[in-house]
Amino acid sequence: MKPVNDNAQGLLALRLSAHLPFGRSEHELLTGVPWRTEEMAARHAFIREGDRPTHSCLIVRGIVVRSQYGADGQRQILSVHIPGDMPDLQSLHIRSMDHDIETVSAARIAFVTHDDLRRLCDASAHLAAALWRESLIDAALFRAAIFRNAQLGAEARLAHFLCEMQLRHAAVDLVIDGGFDFPMSQELIGEVLGLTVVSINKAAQALRAQNLIRMEKGRVVVLDWDGLVRFGQFDGSFLHMEQPQRPLAAAS
Repeated sequence: MKPVNDNAQGLLALRLSAHLPFGRSEHELLTGVPWRTEEMAARHAFIREGDRPTHSCLIVRGIVVRSQYGADGQRQILSVHIPGDMPDLQSLHIRSMDHDIETVSAARIAFVTHDDLRRLCDASAHLAAALWRESLIDAALFRAAIFRNAQLGAEARLAHFLCEMQLRHAAVDLVIDGGFDFPMSQELIGEVLGLTVVSINKAAQALRAQNLIRMEKGRVVVLDWDGLVRFGQFDGSFLHMEQPQRPLAAAS
C-alpha cells in the first residue's frame, strides 16, 4: 500500500502532528528540510551496532525492525517500525549505535543529516519539542512491550500487539477498510512477542475464531476493534496520540 504522503516531509509532518499539533510556519520549515531517499531490499541491515551515523532515517515505505544479536548469532527483535517512524532519531545525541536496524520488507528509507536536524531544532522550539517527544514515546513503546510480553498470555499478547499496530498505522493514514499492510511472518512476530511459531499460529486462529481479526497474506484486518481491545487488555494511552477519526474496524 502506498502511503497517503509518499514523501519524507509530508509523512514526518503527519507523524509529528499526531502527537503535538503545529501550524503553517512549522510545516514550511519541515518542507525545506533536504532528504535523500534509498530503495532497499528486504532483510537488509542498513545500520549496524557500533556504527556512528551522521544521518537519521525516516521510514517512507515498508517495515523495519531494531534488533540485537547474541554471541551465538541468535537475533532478538527489539521493536517494529512503520512509515513515519524515525527509529534512529537518538543517534542525533548518542555517538555509537547499540543495535542494528534492518528492513523486513522492501522499503523506501529517507535520510536527513544531523546538521540539518539541528538547524531545524534551532529554527523552531516547537519542532524541537516534537522530535524530543518522539524519543519519549519511543521509550513508552518499550515499557508497553515489557508489560505485554511479561504479563499477557499468547493470545492476549498478539491482540495487544495488533491493537498497537492498528493505532500507529492509523496515525499516518495507513488504515484502509479496517486494516493495514503488515508483511511480517509468524516467525518474526514470534520474535517480537517472545513466542514460538506454533504459539503465534494458535493465537491467530483463536482471534480469527472470535471474529476479531482477519489475517491475509501481508495484511491484517480488524473486524471488531472494541473486542480486540478487551481481549488484549489494551490501553493505548502509552502512544500519546489523538484517537483517529476514521473507523478502526472493517465495516460489517
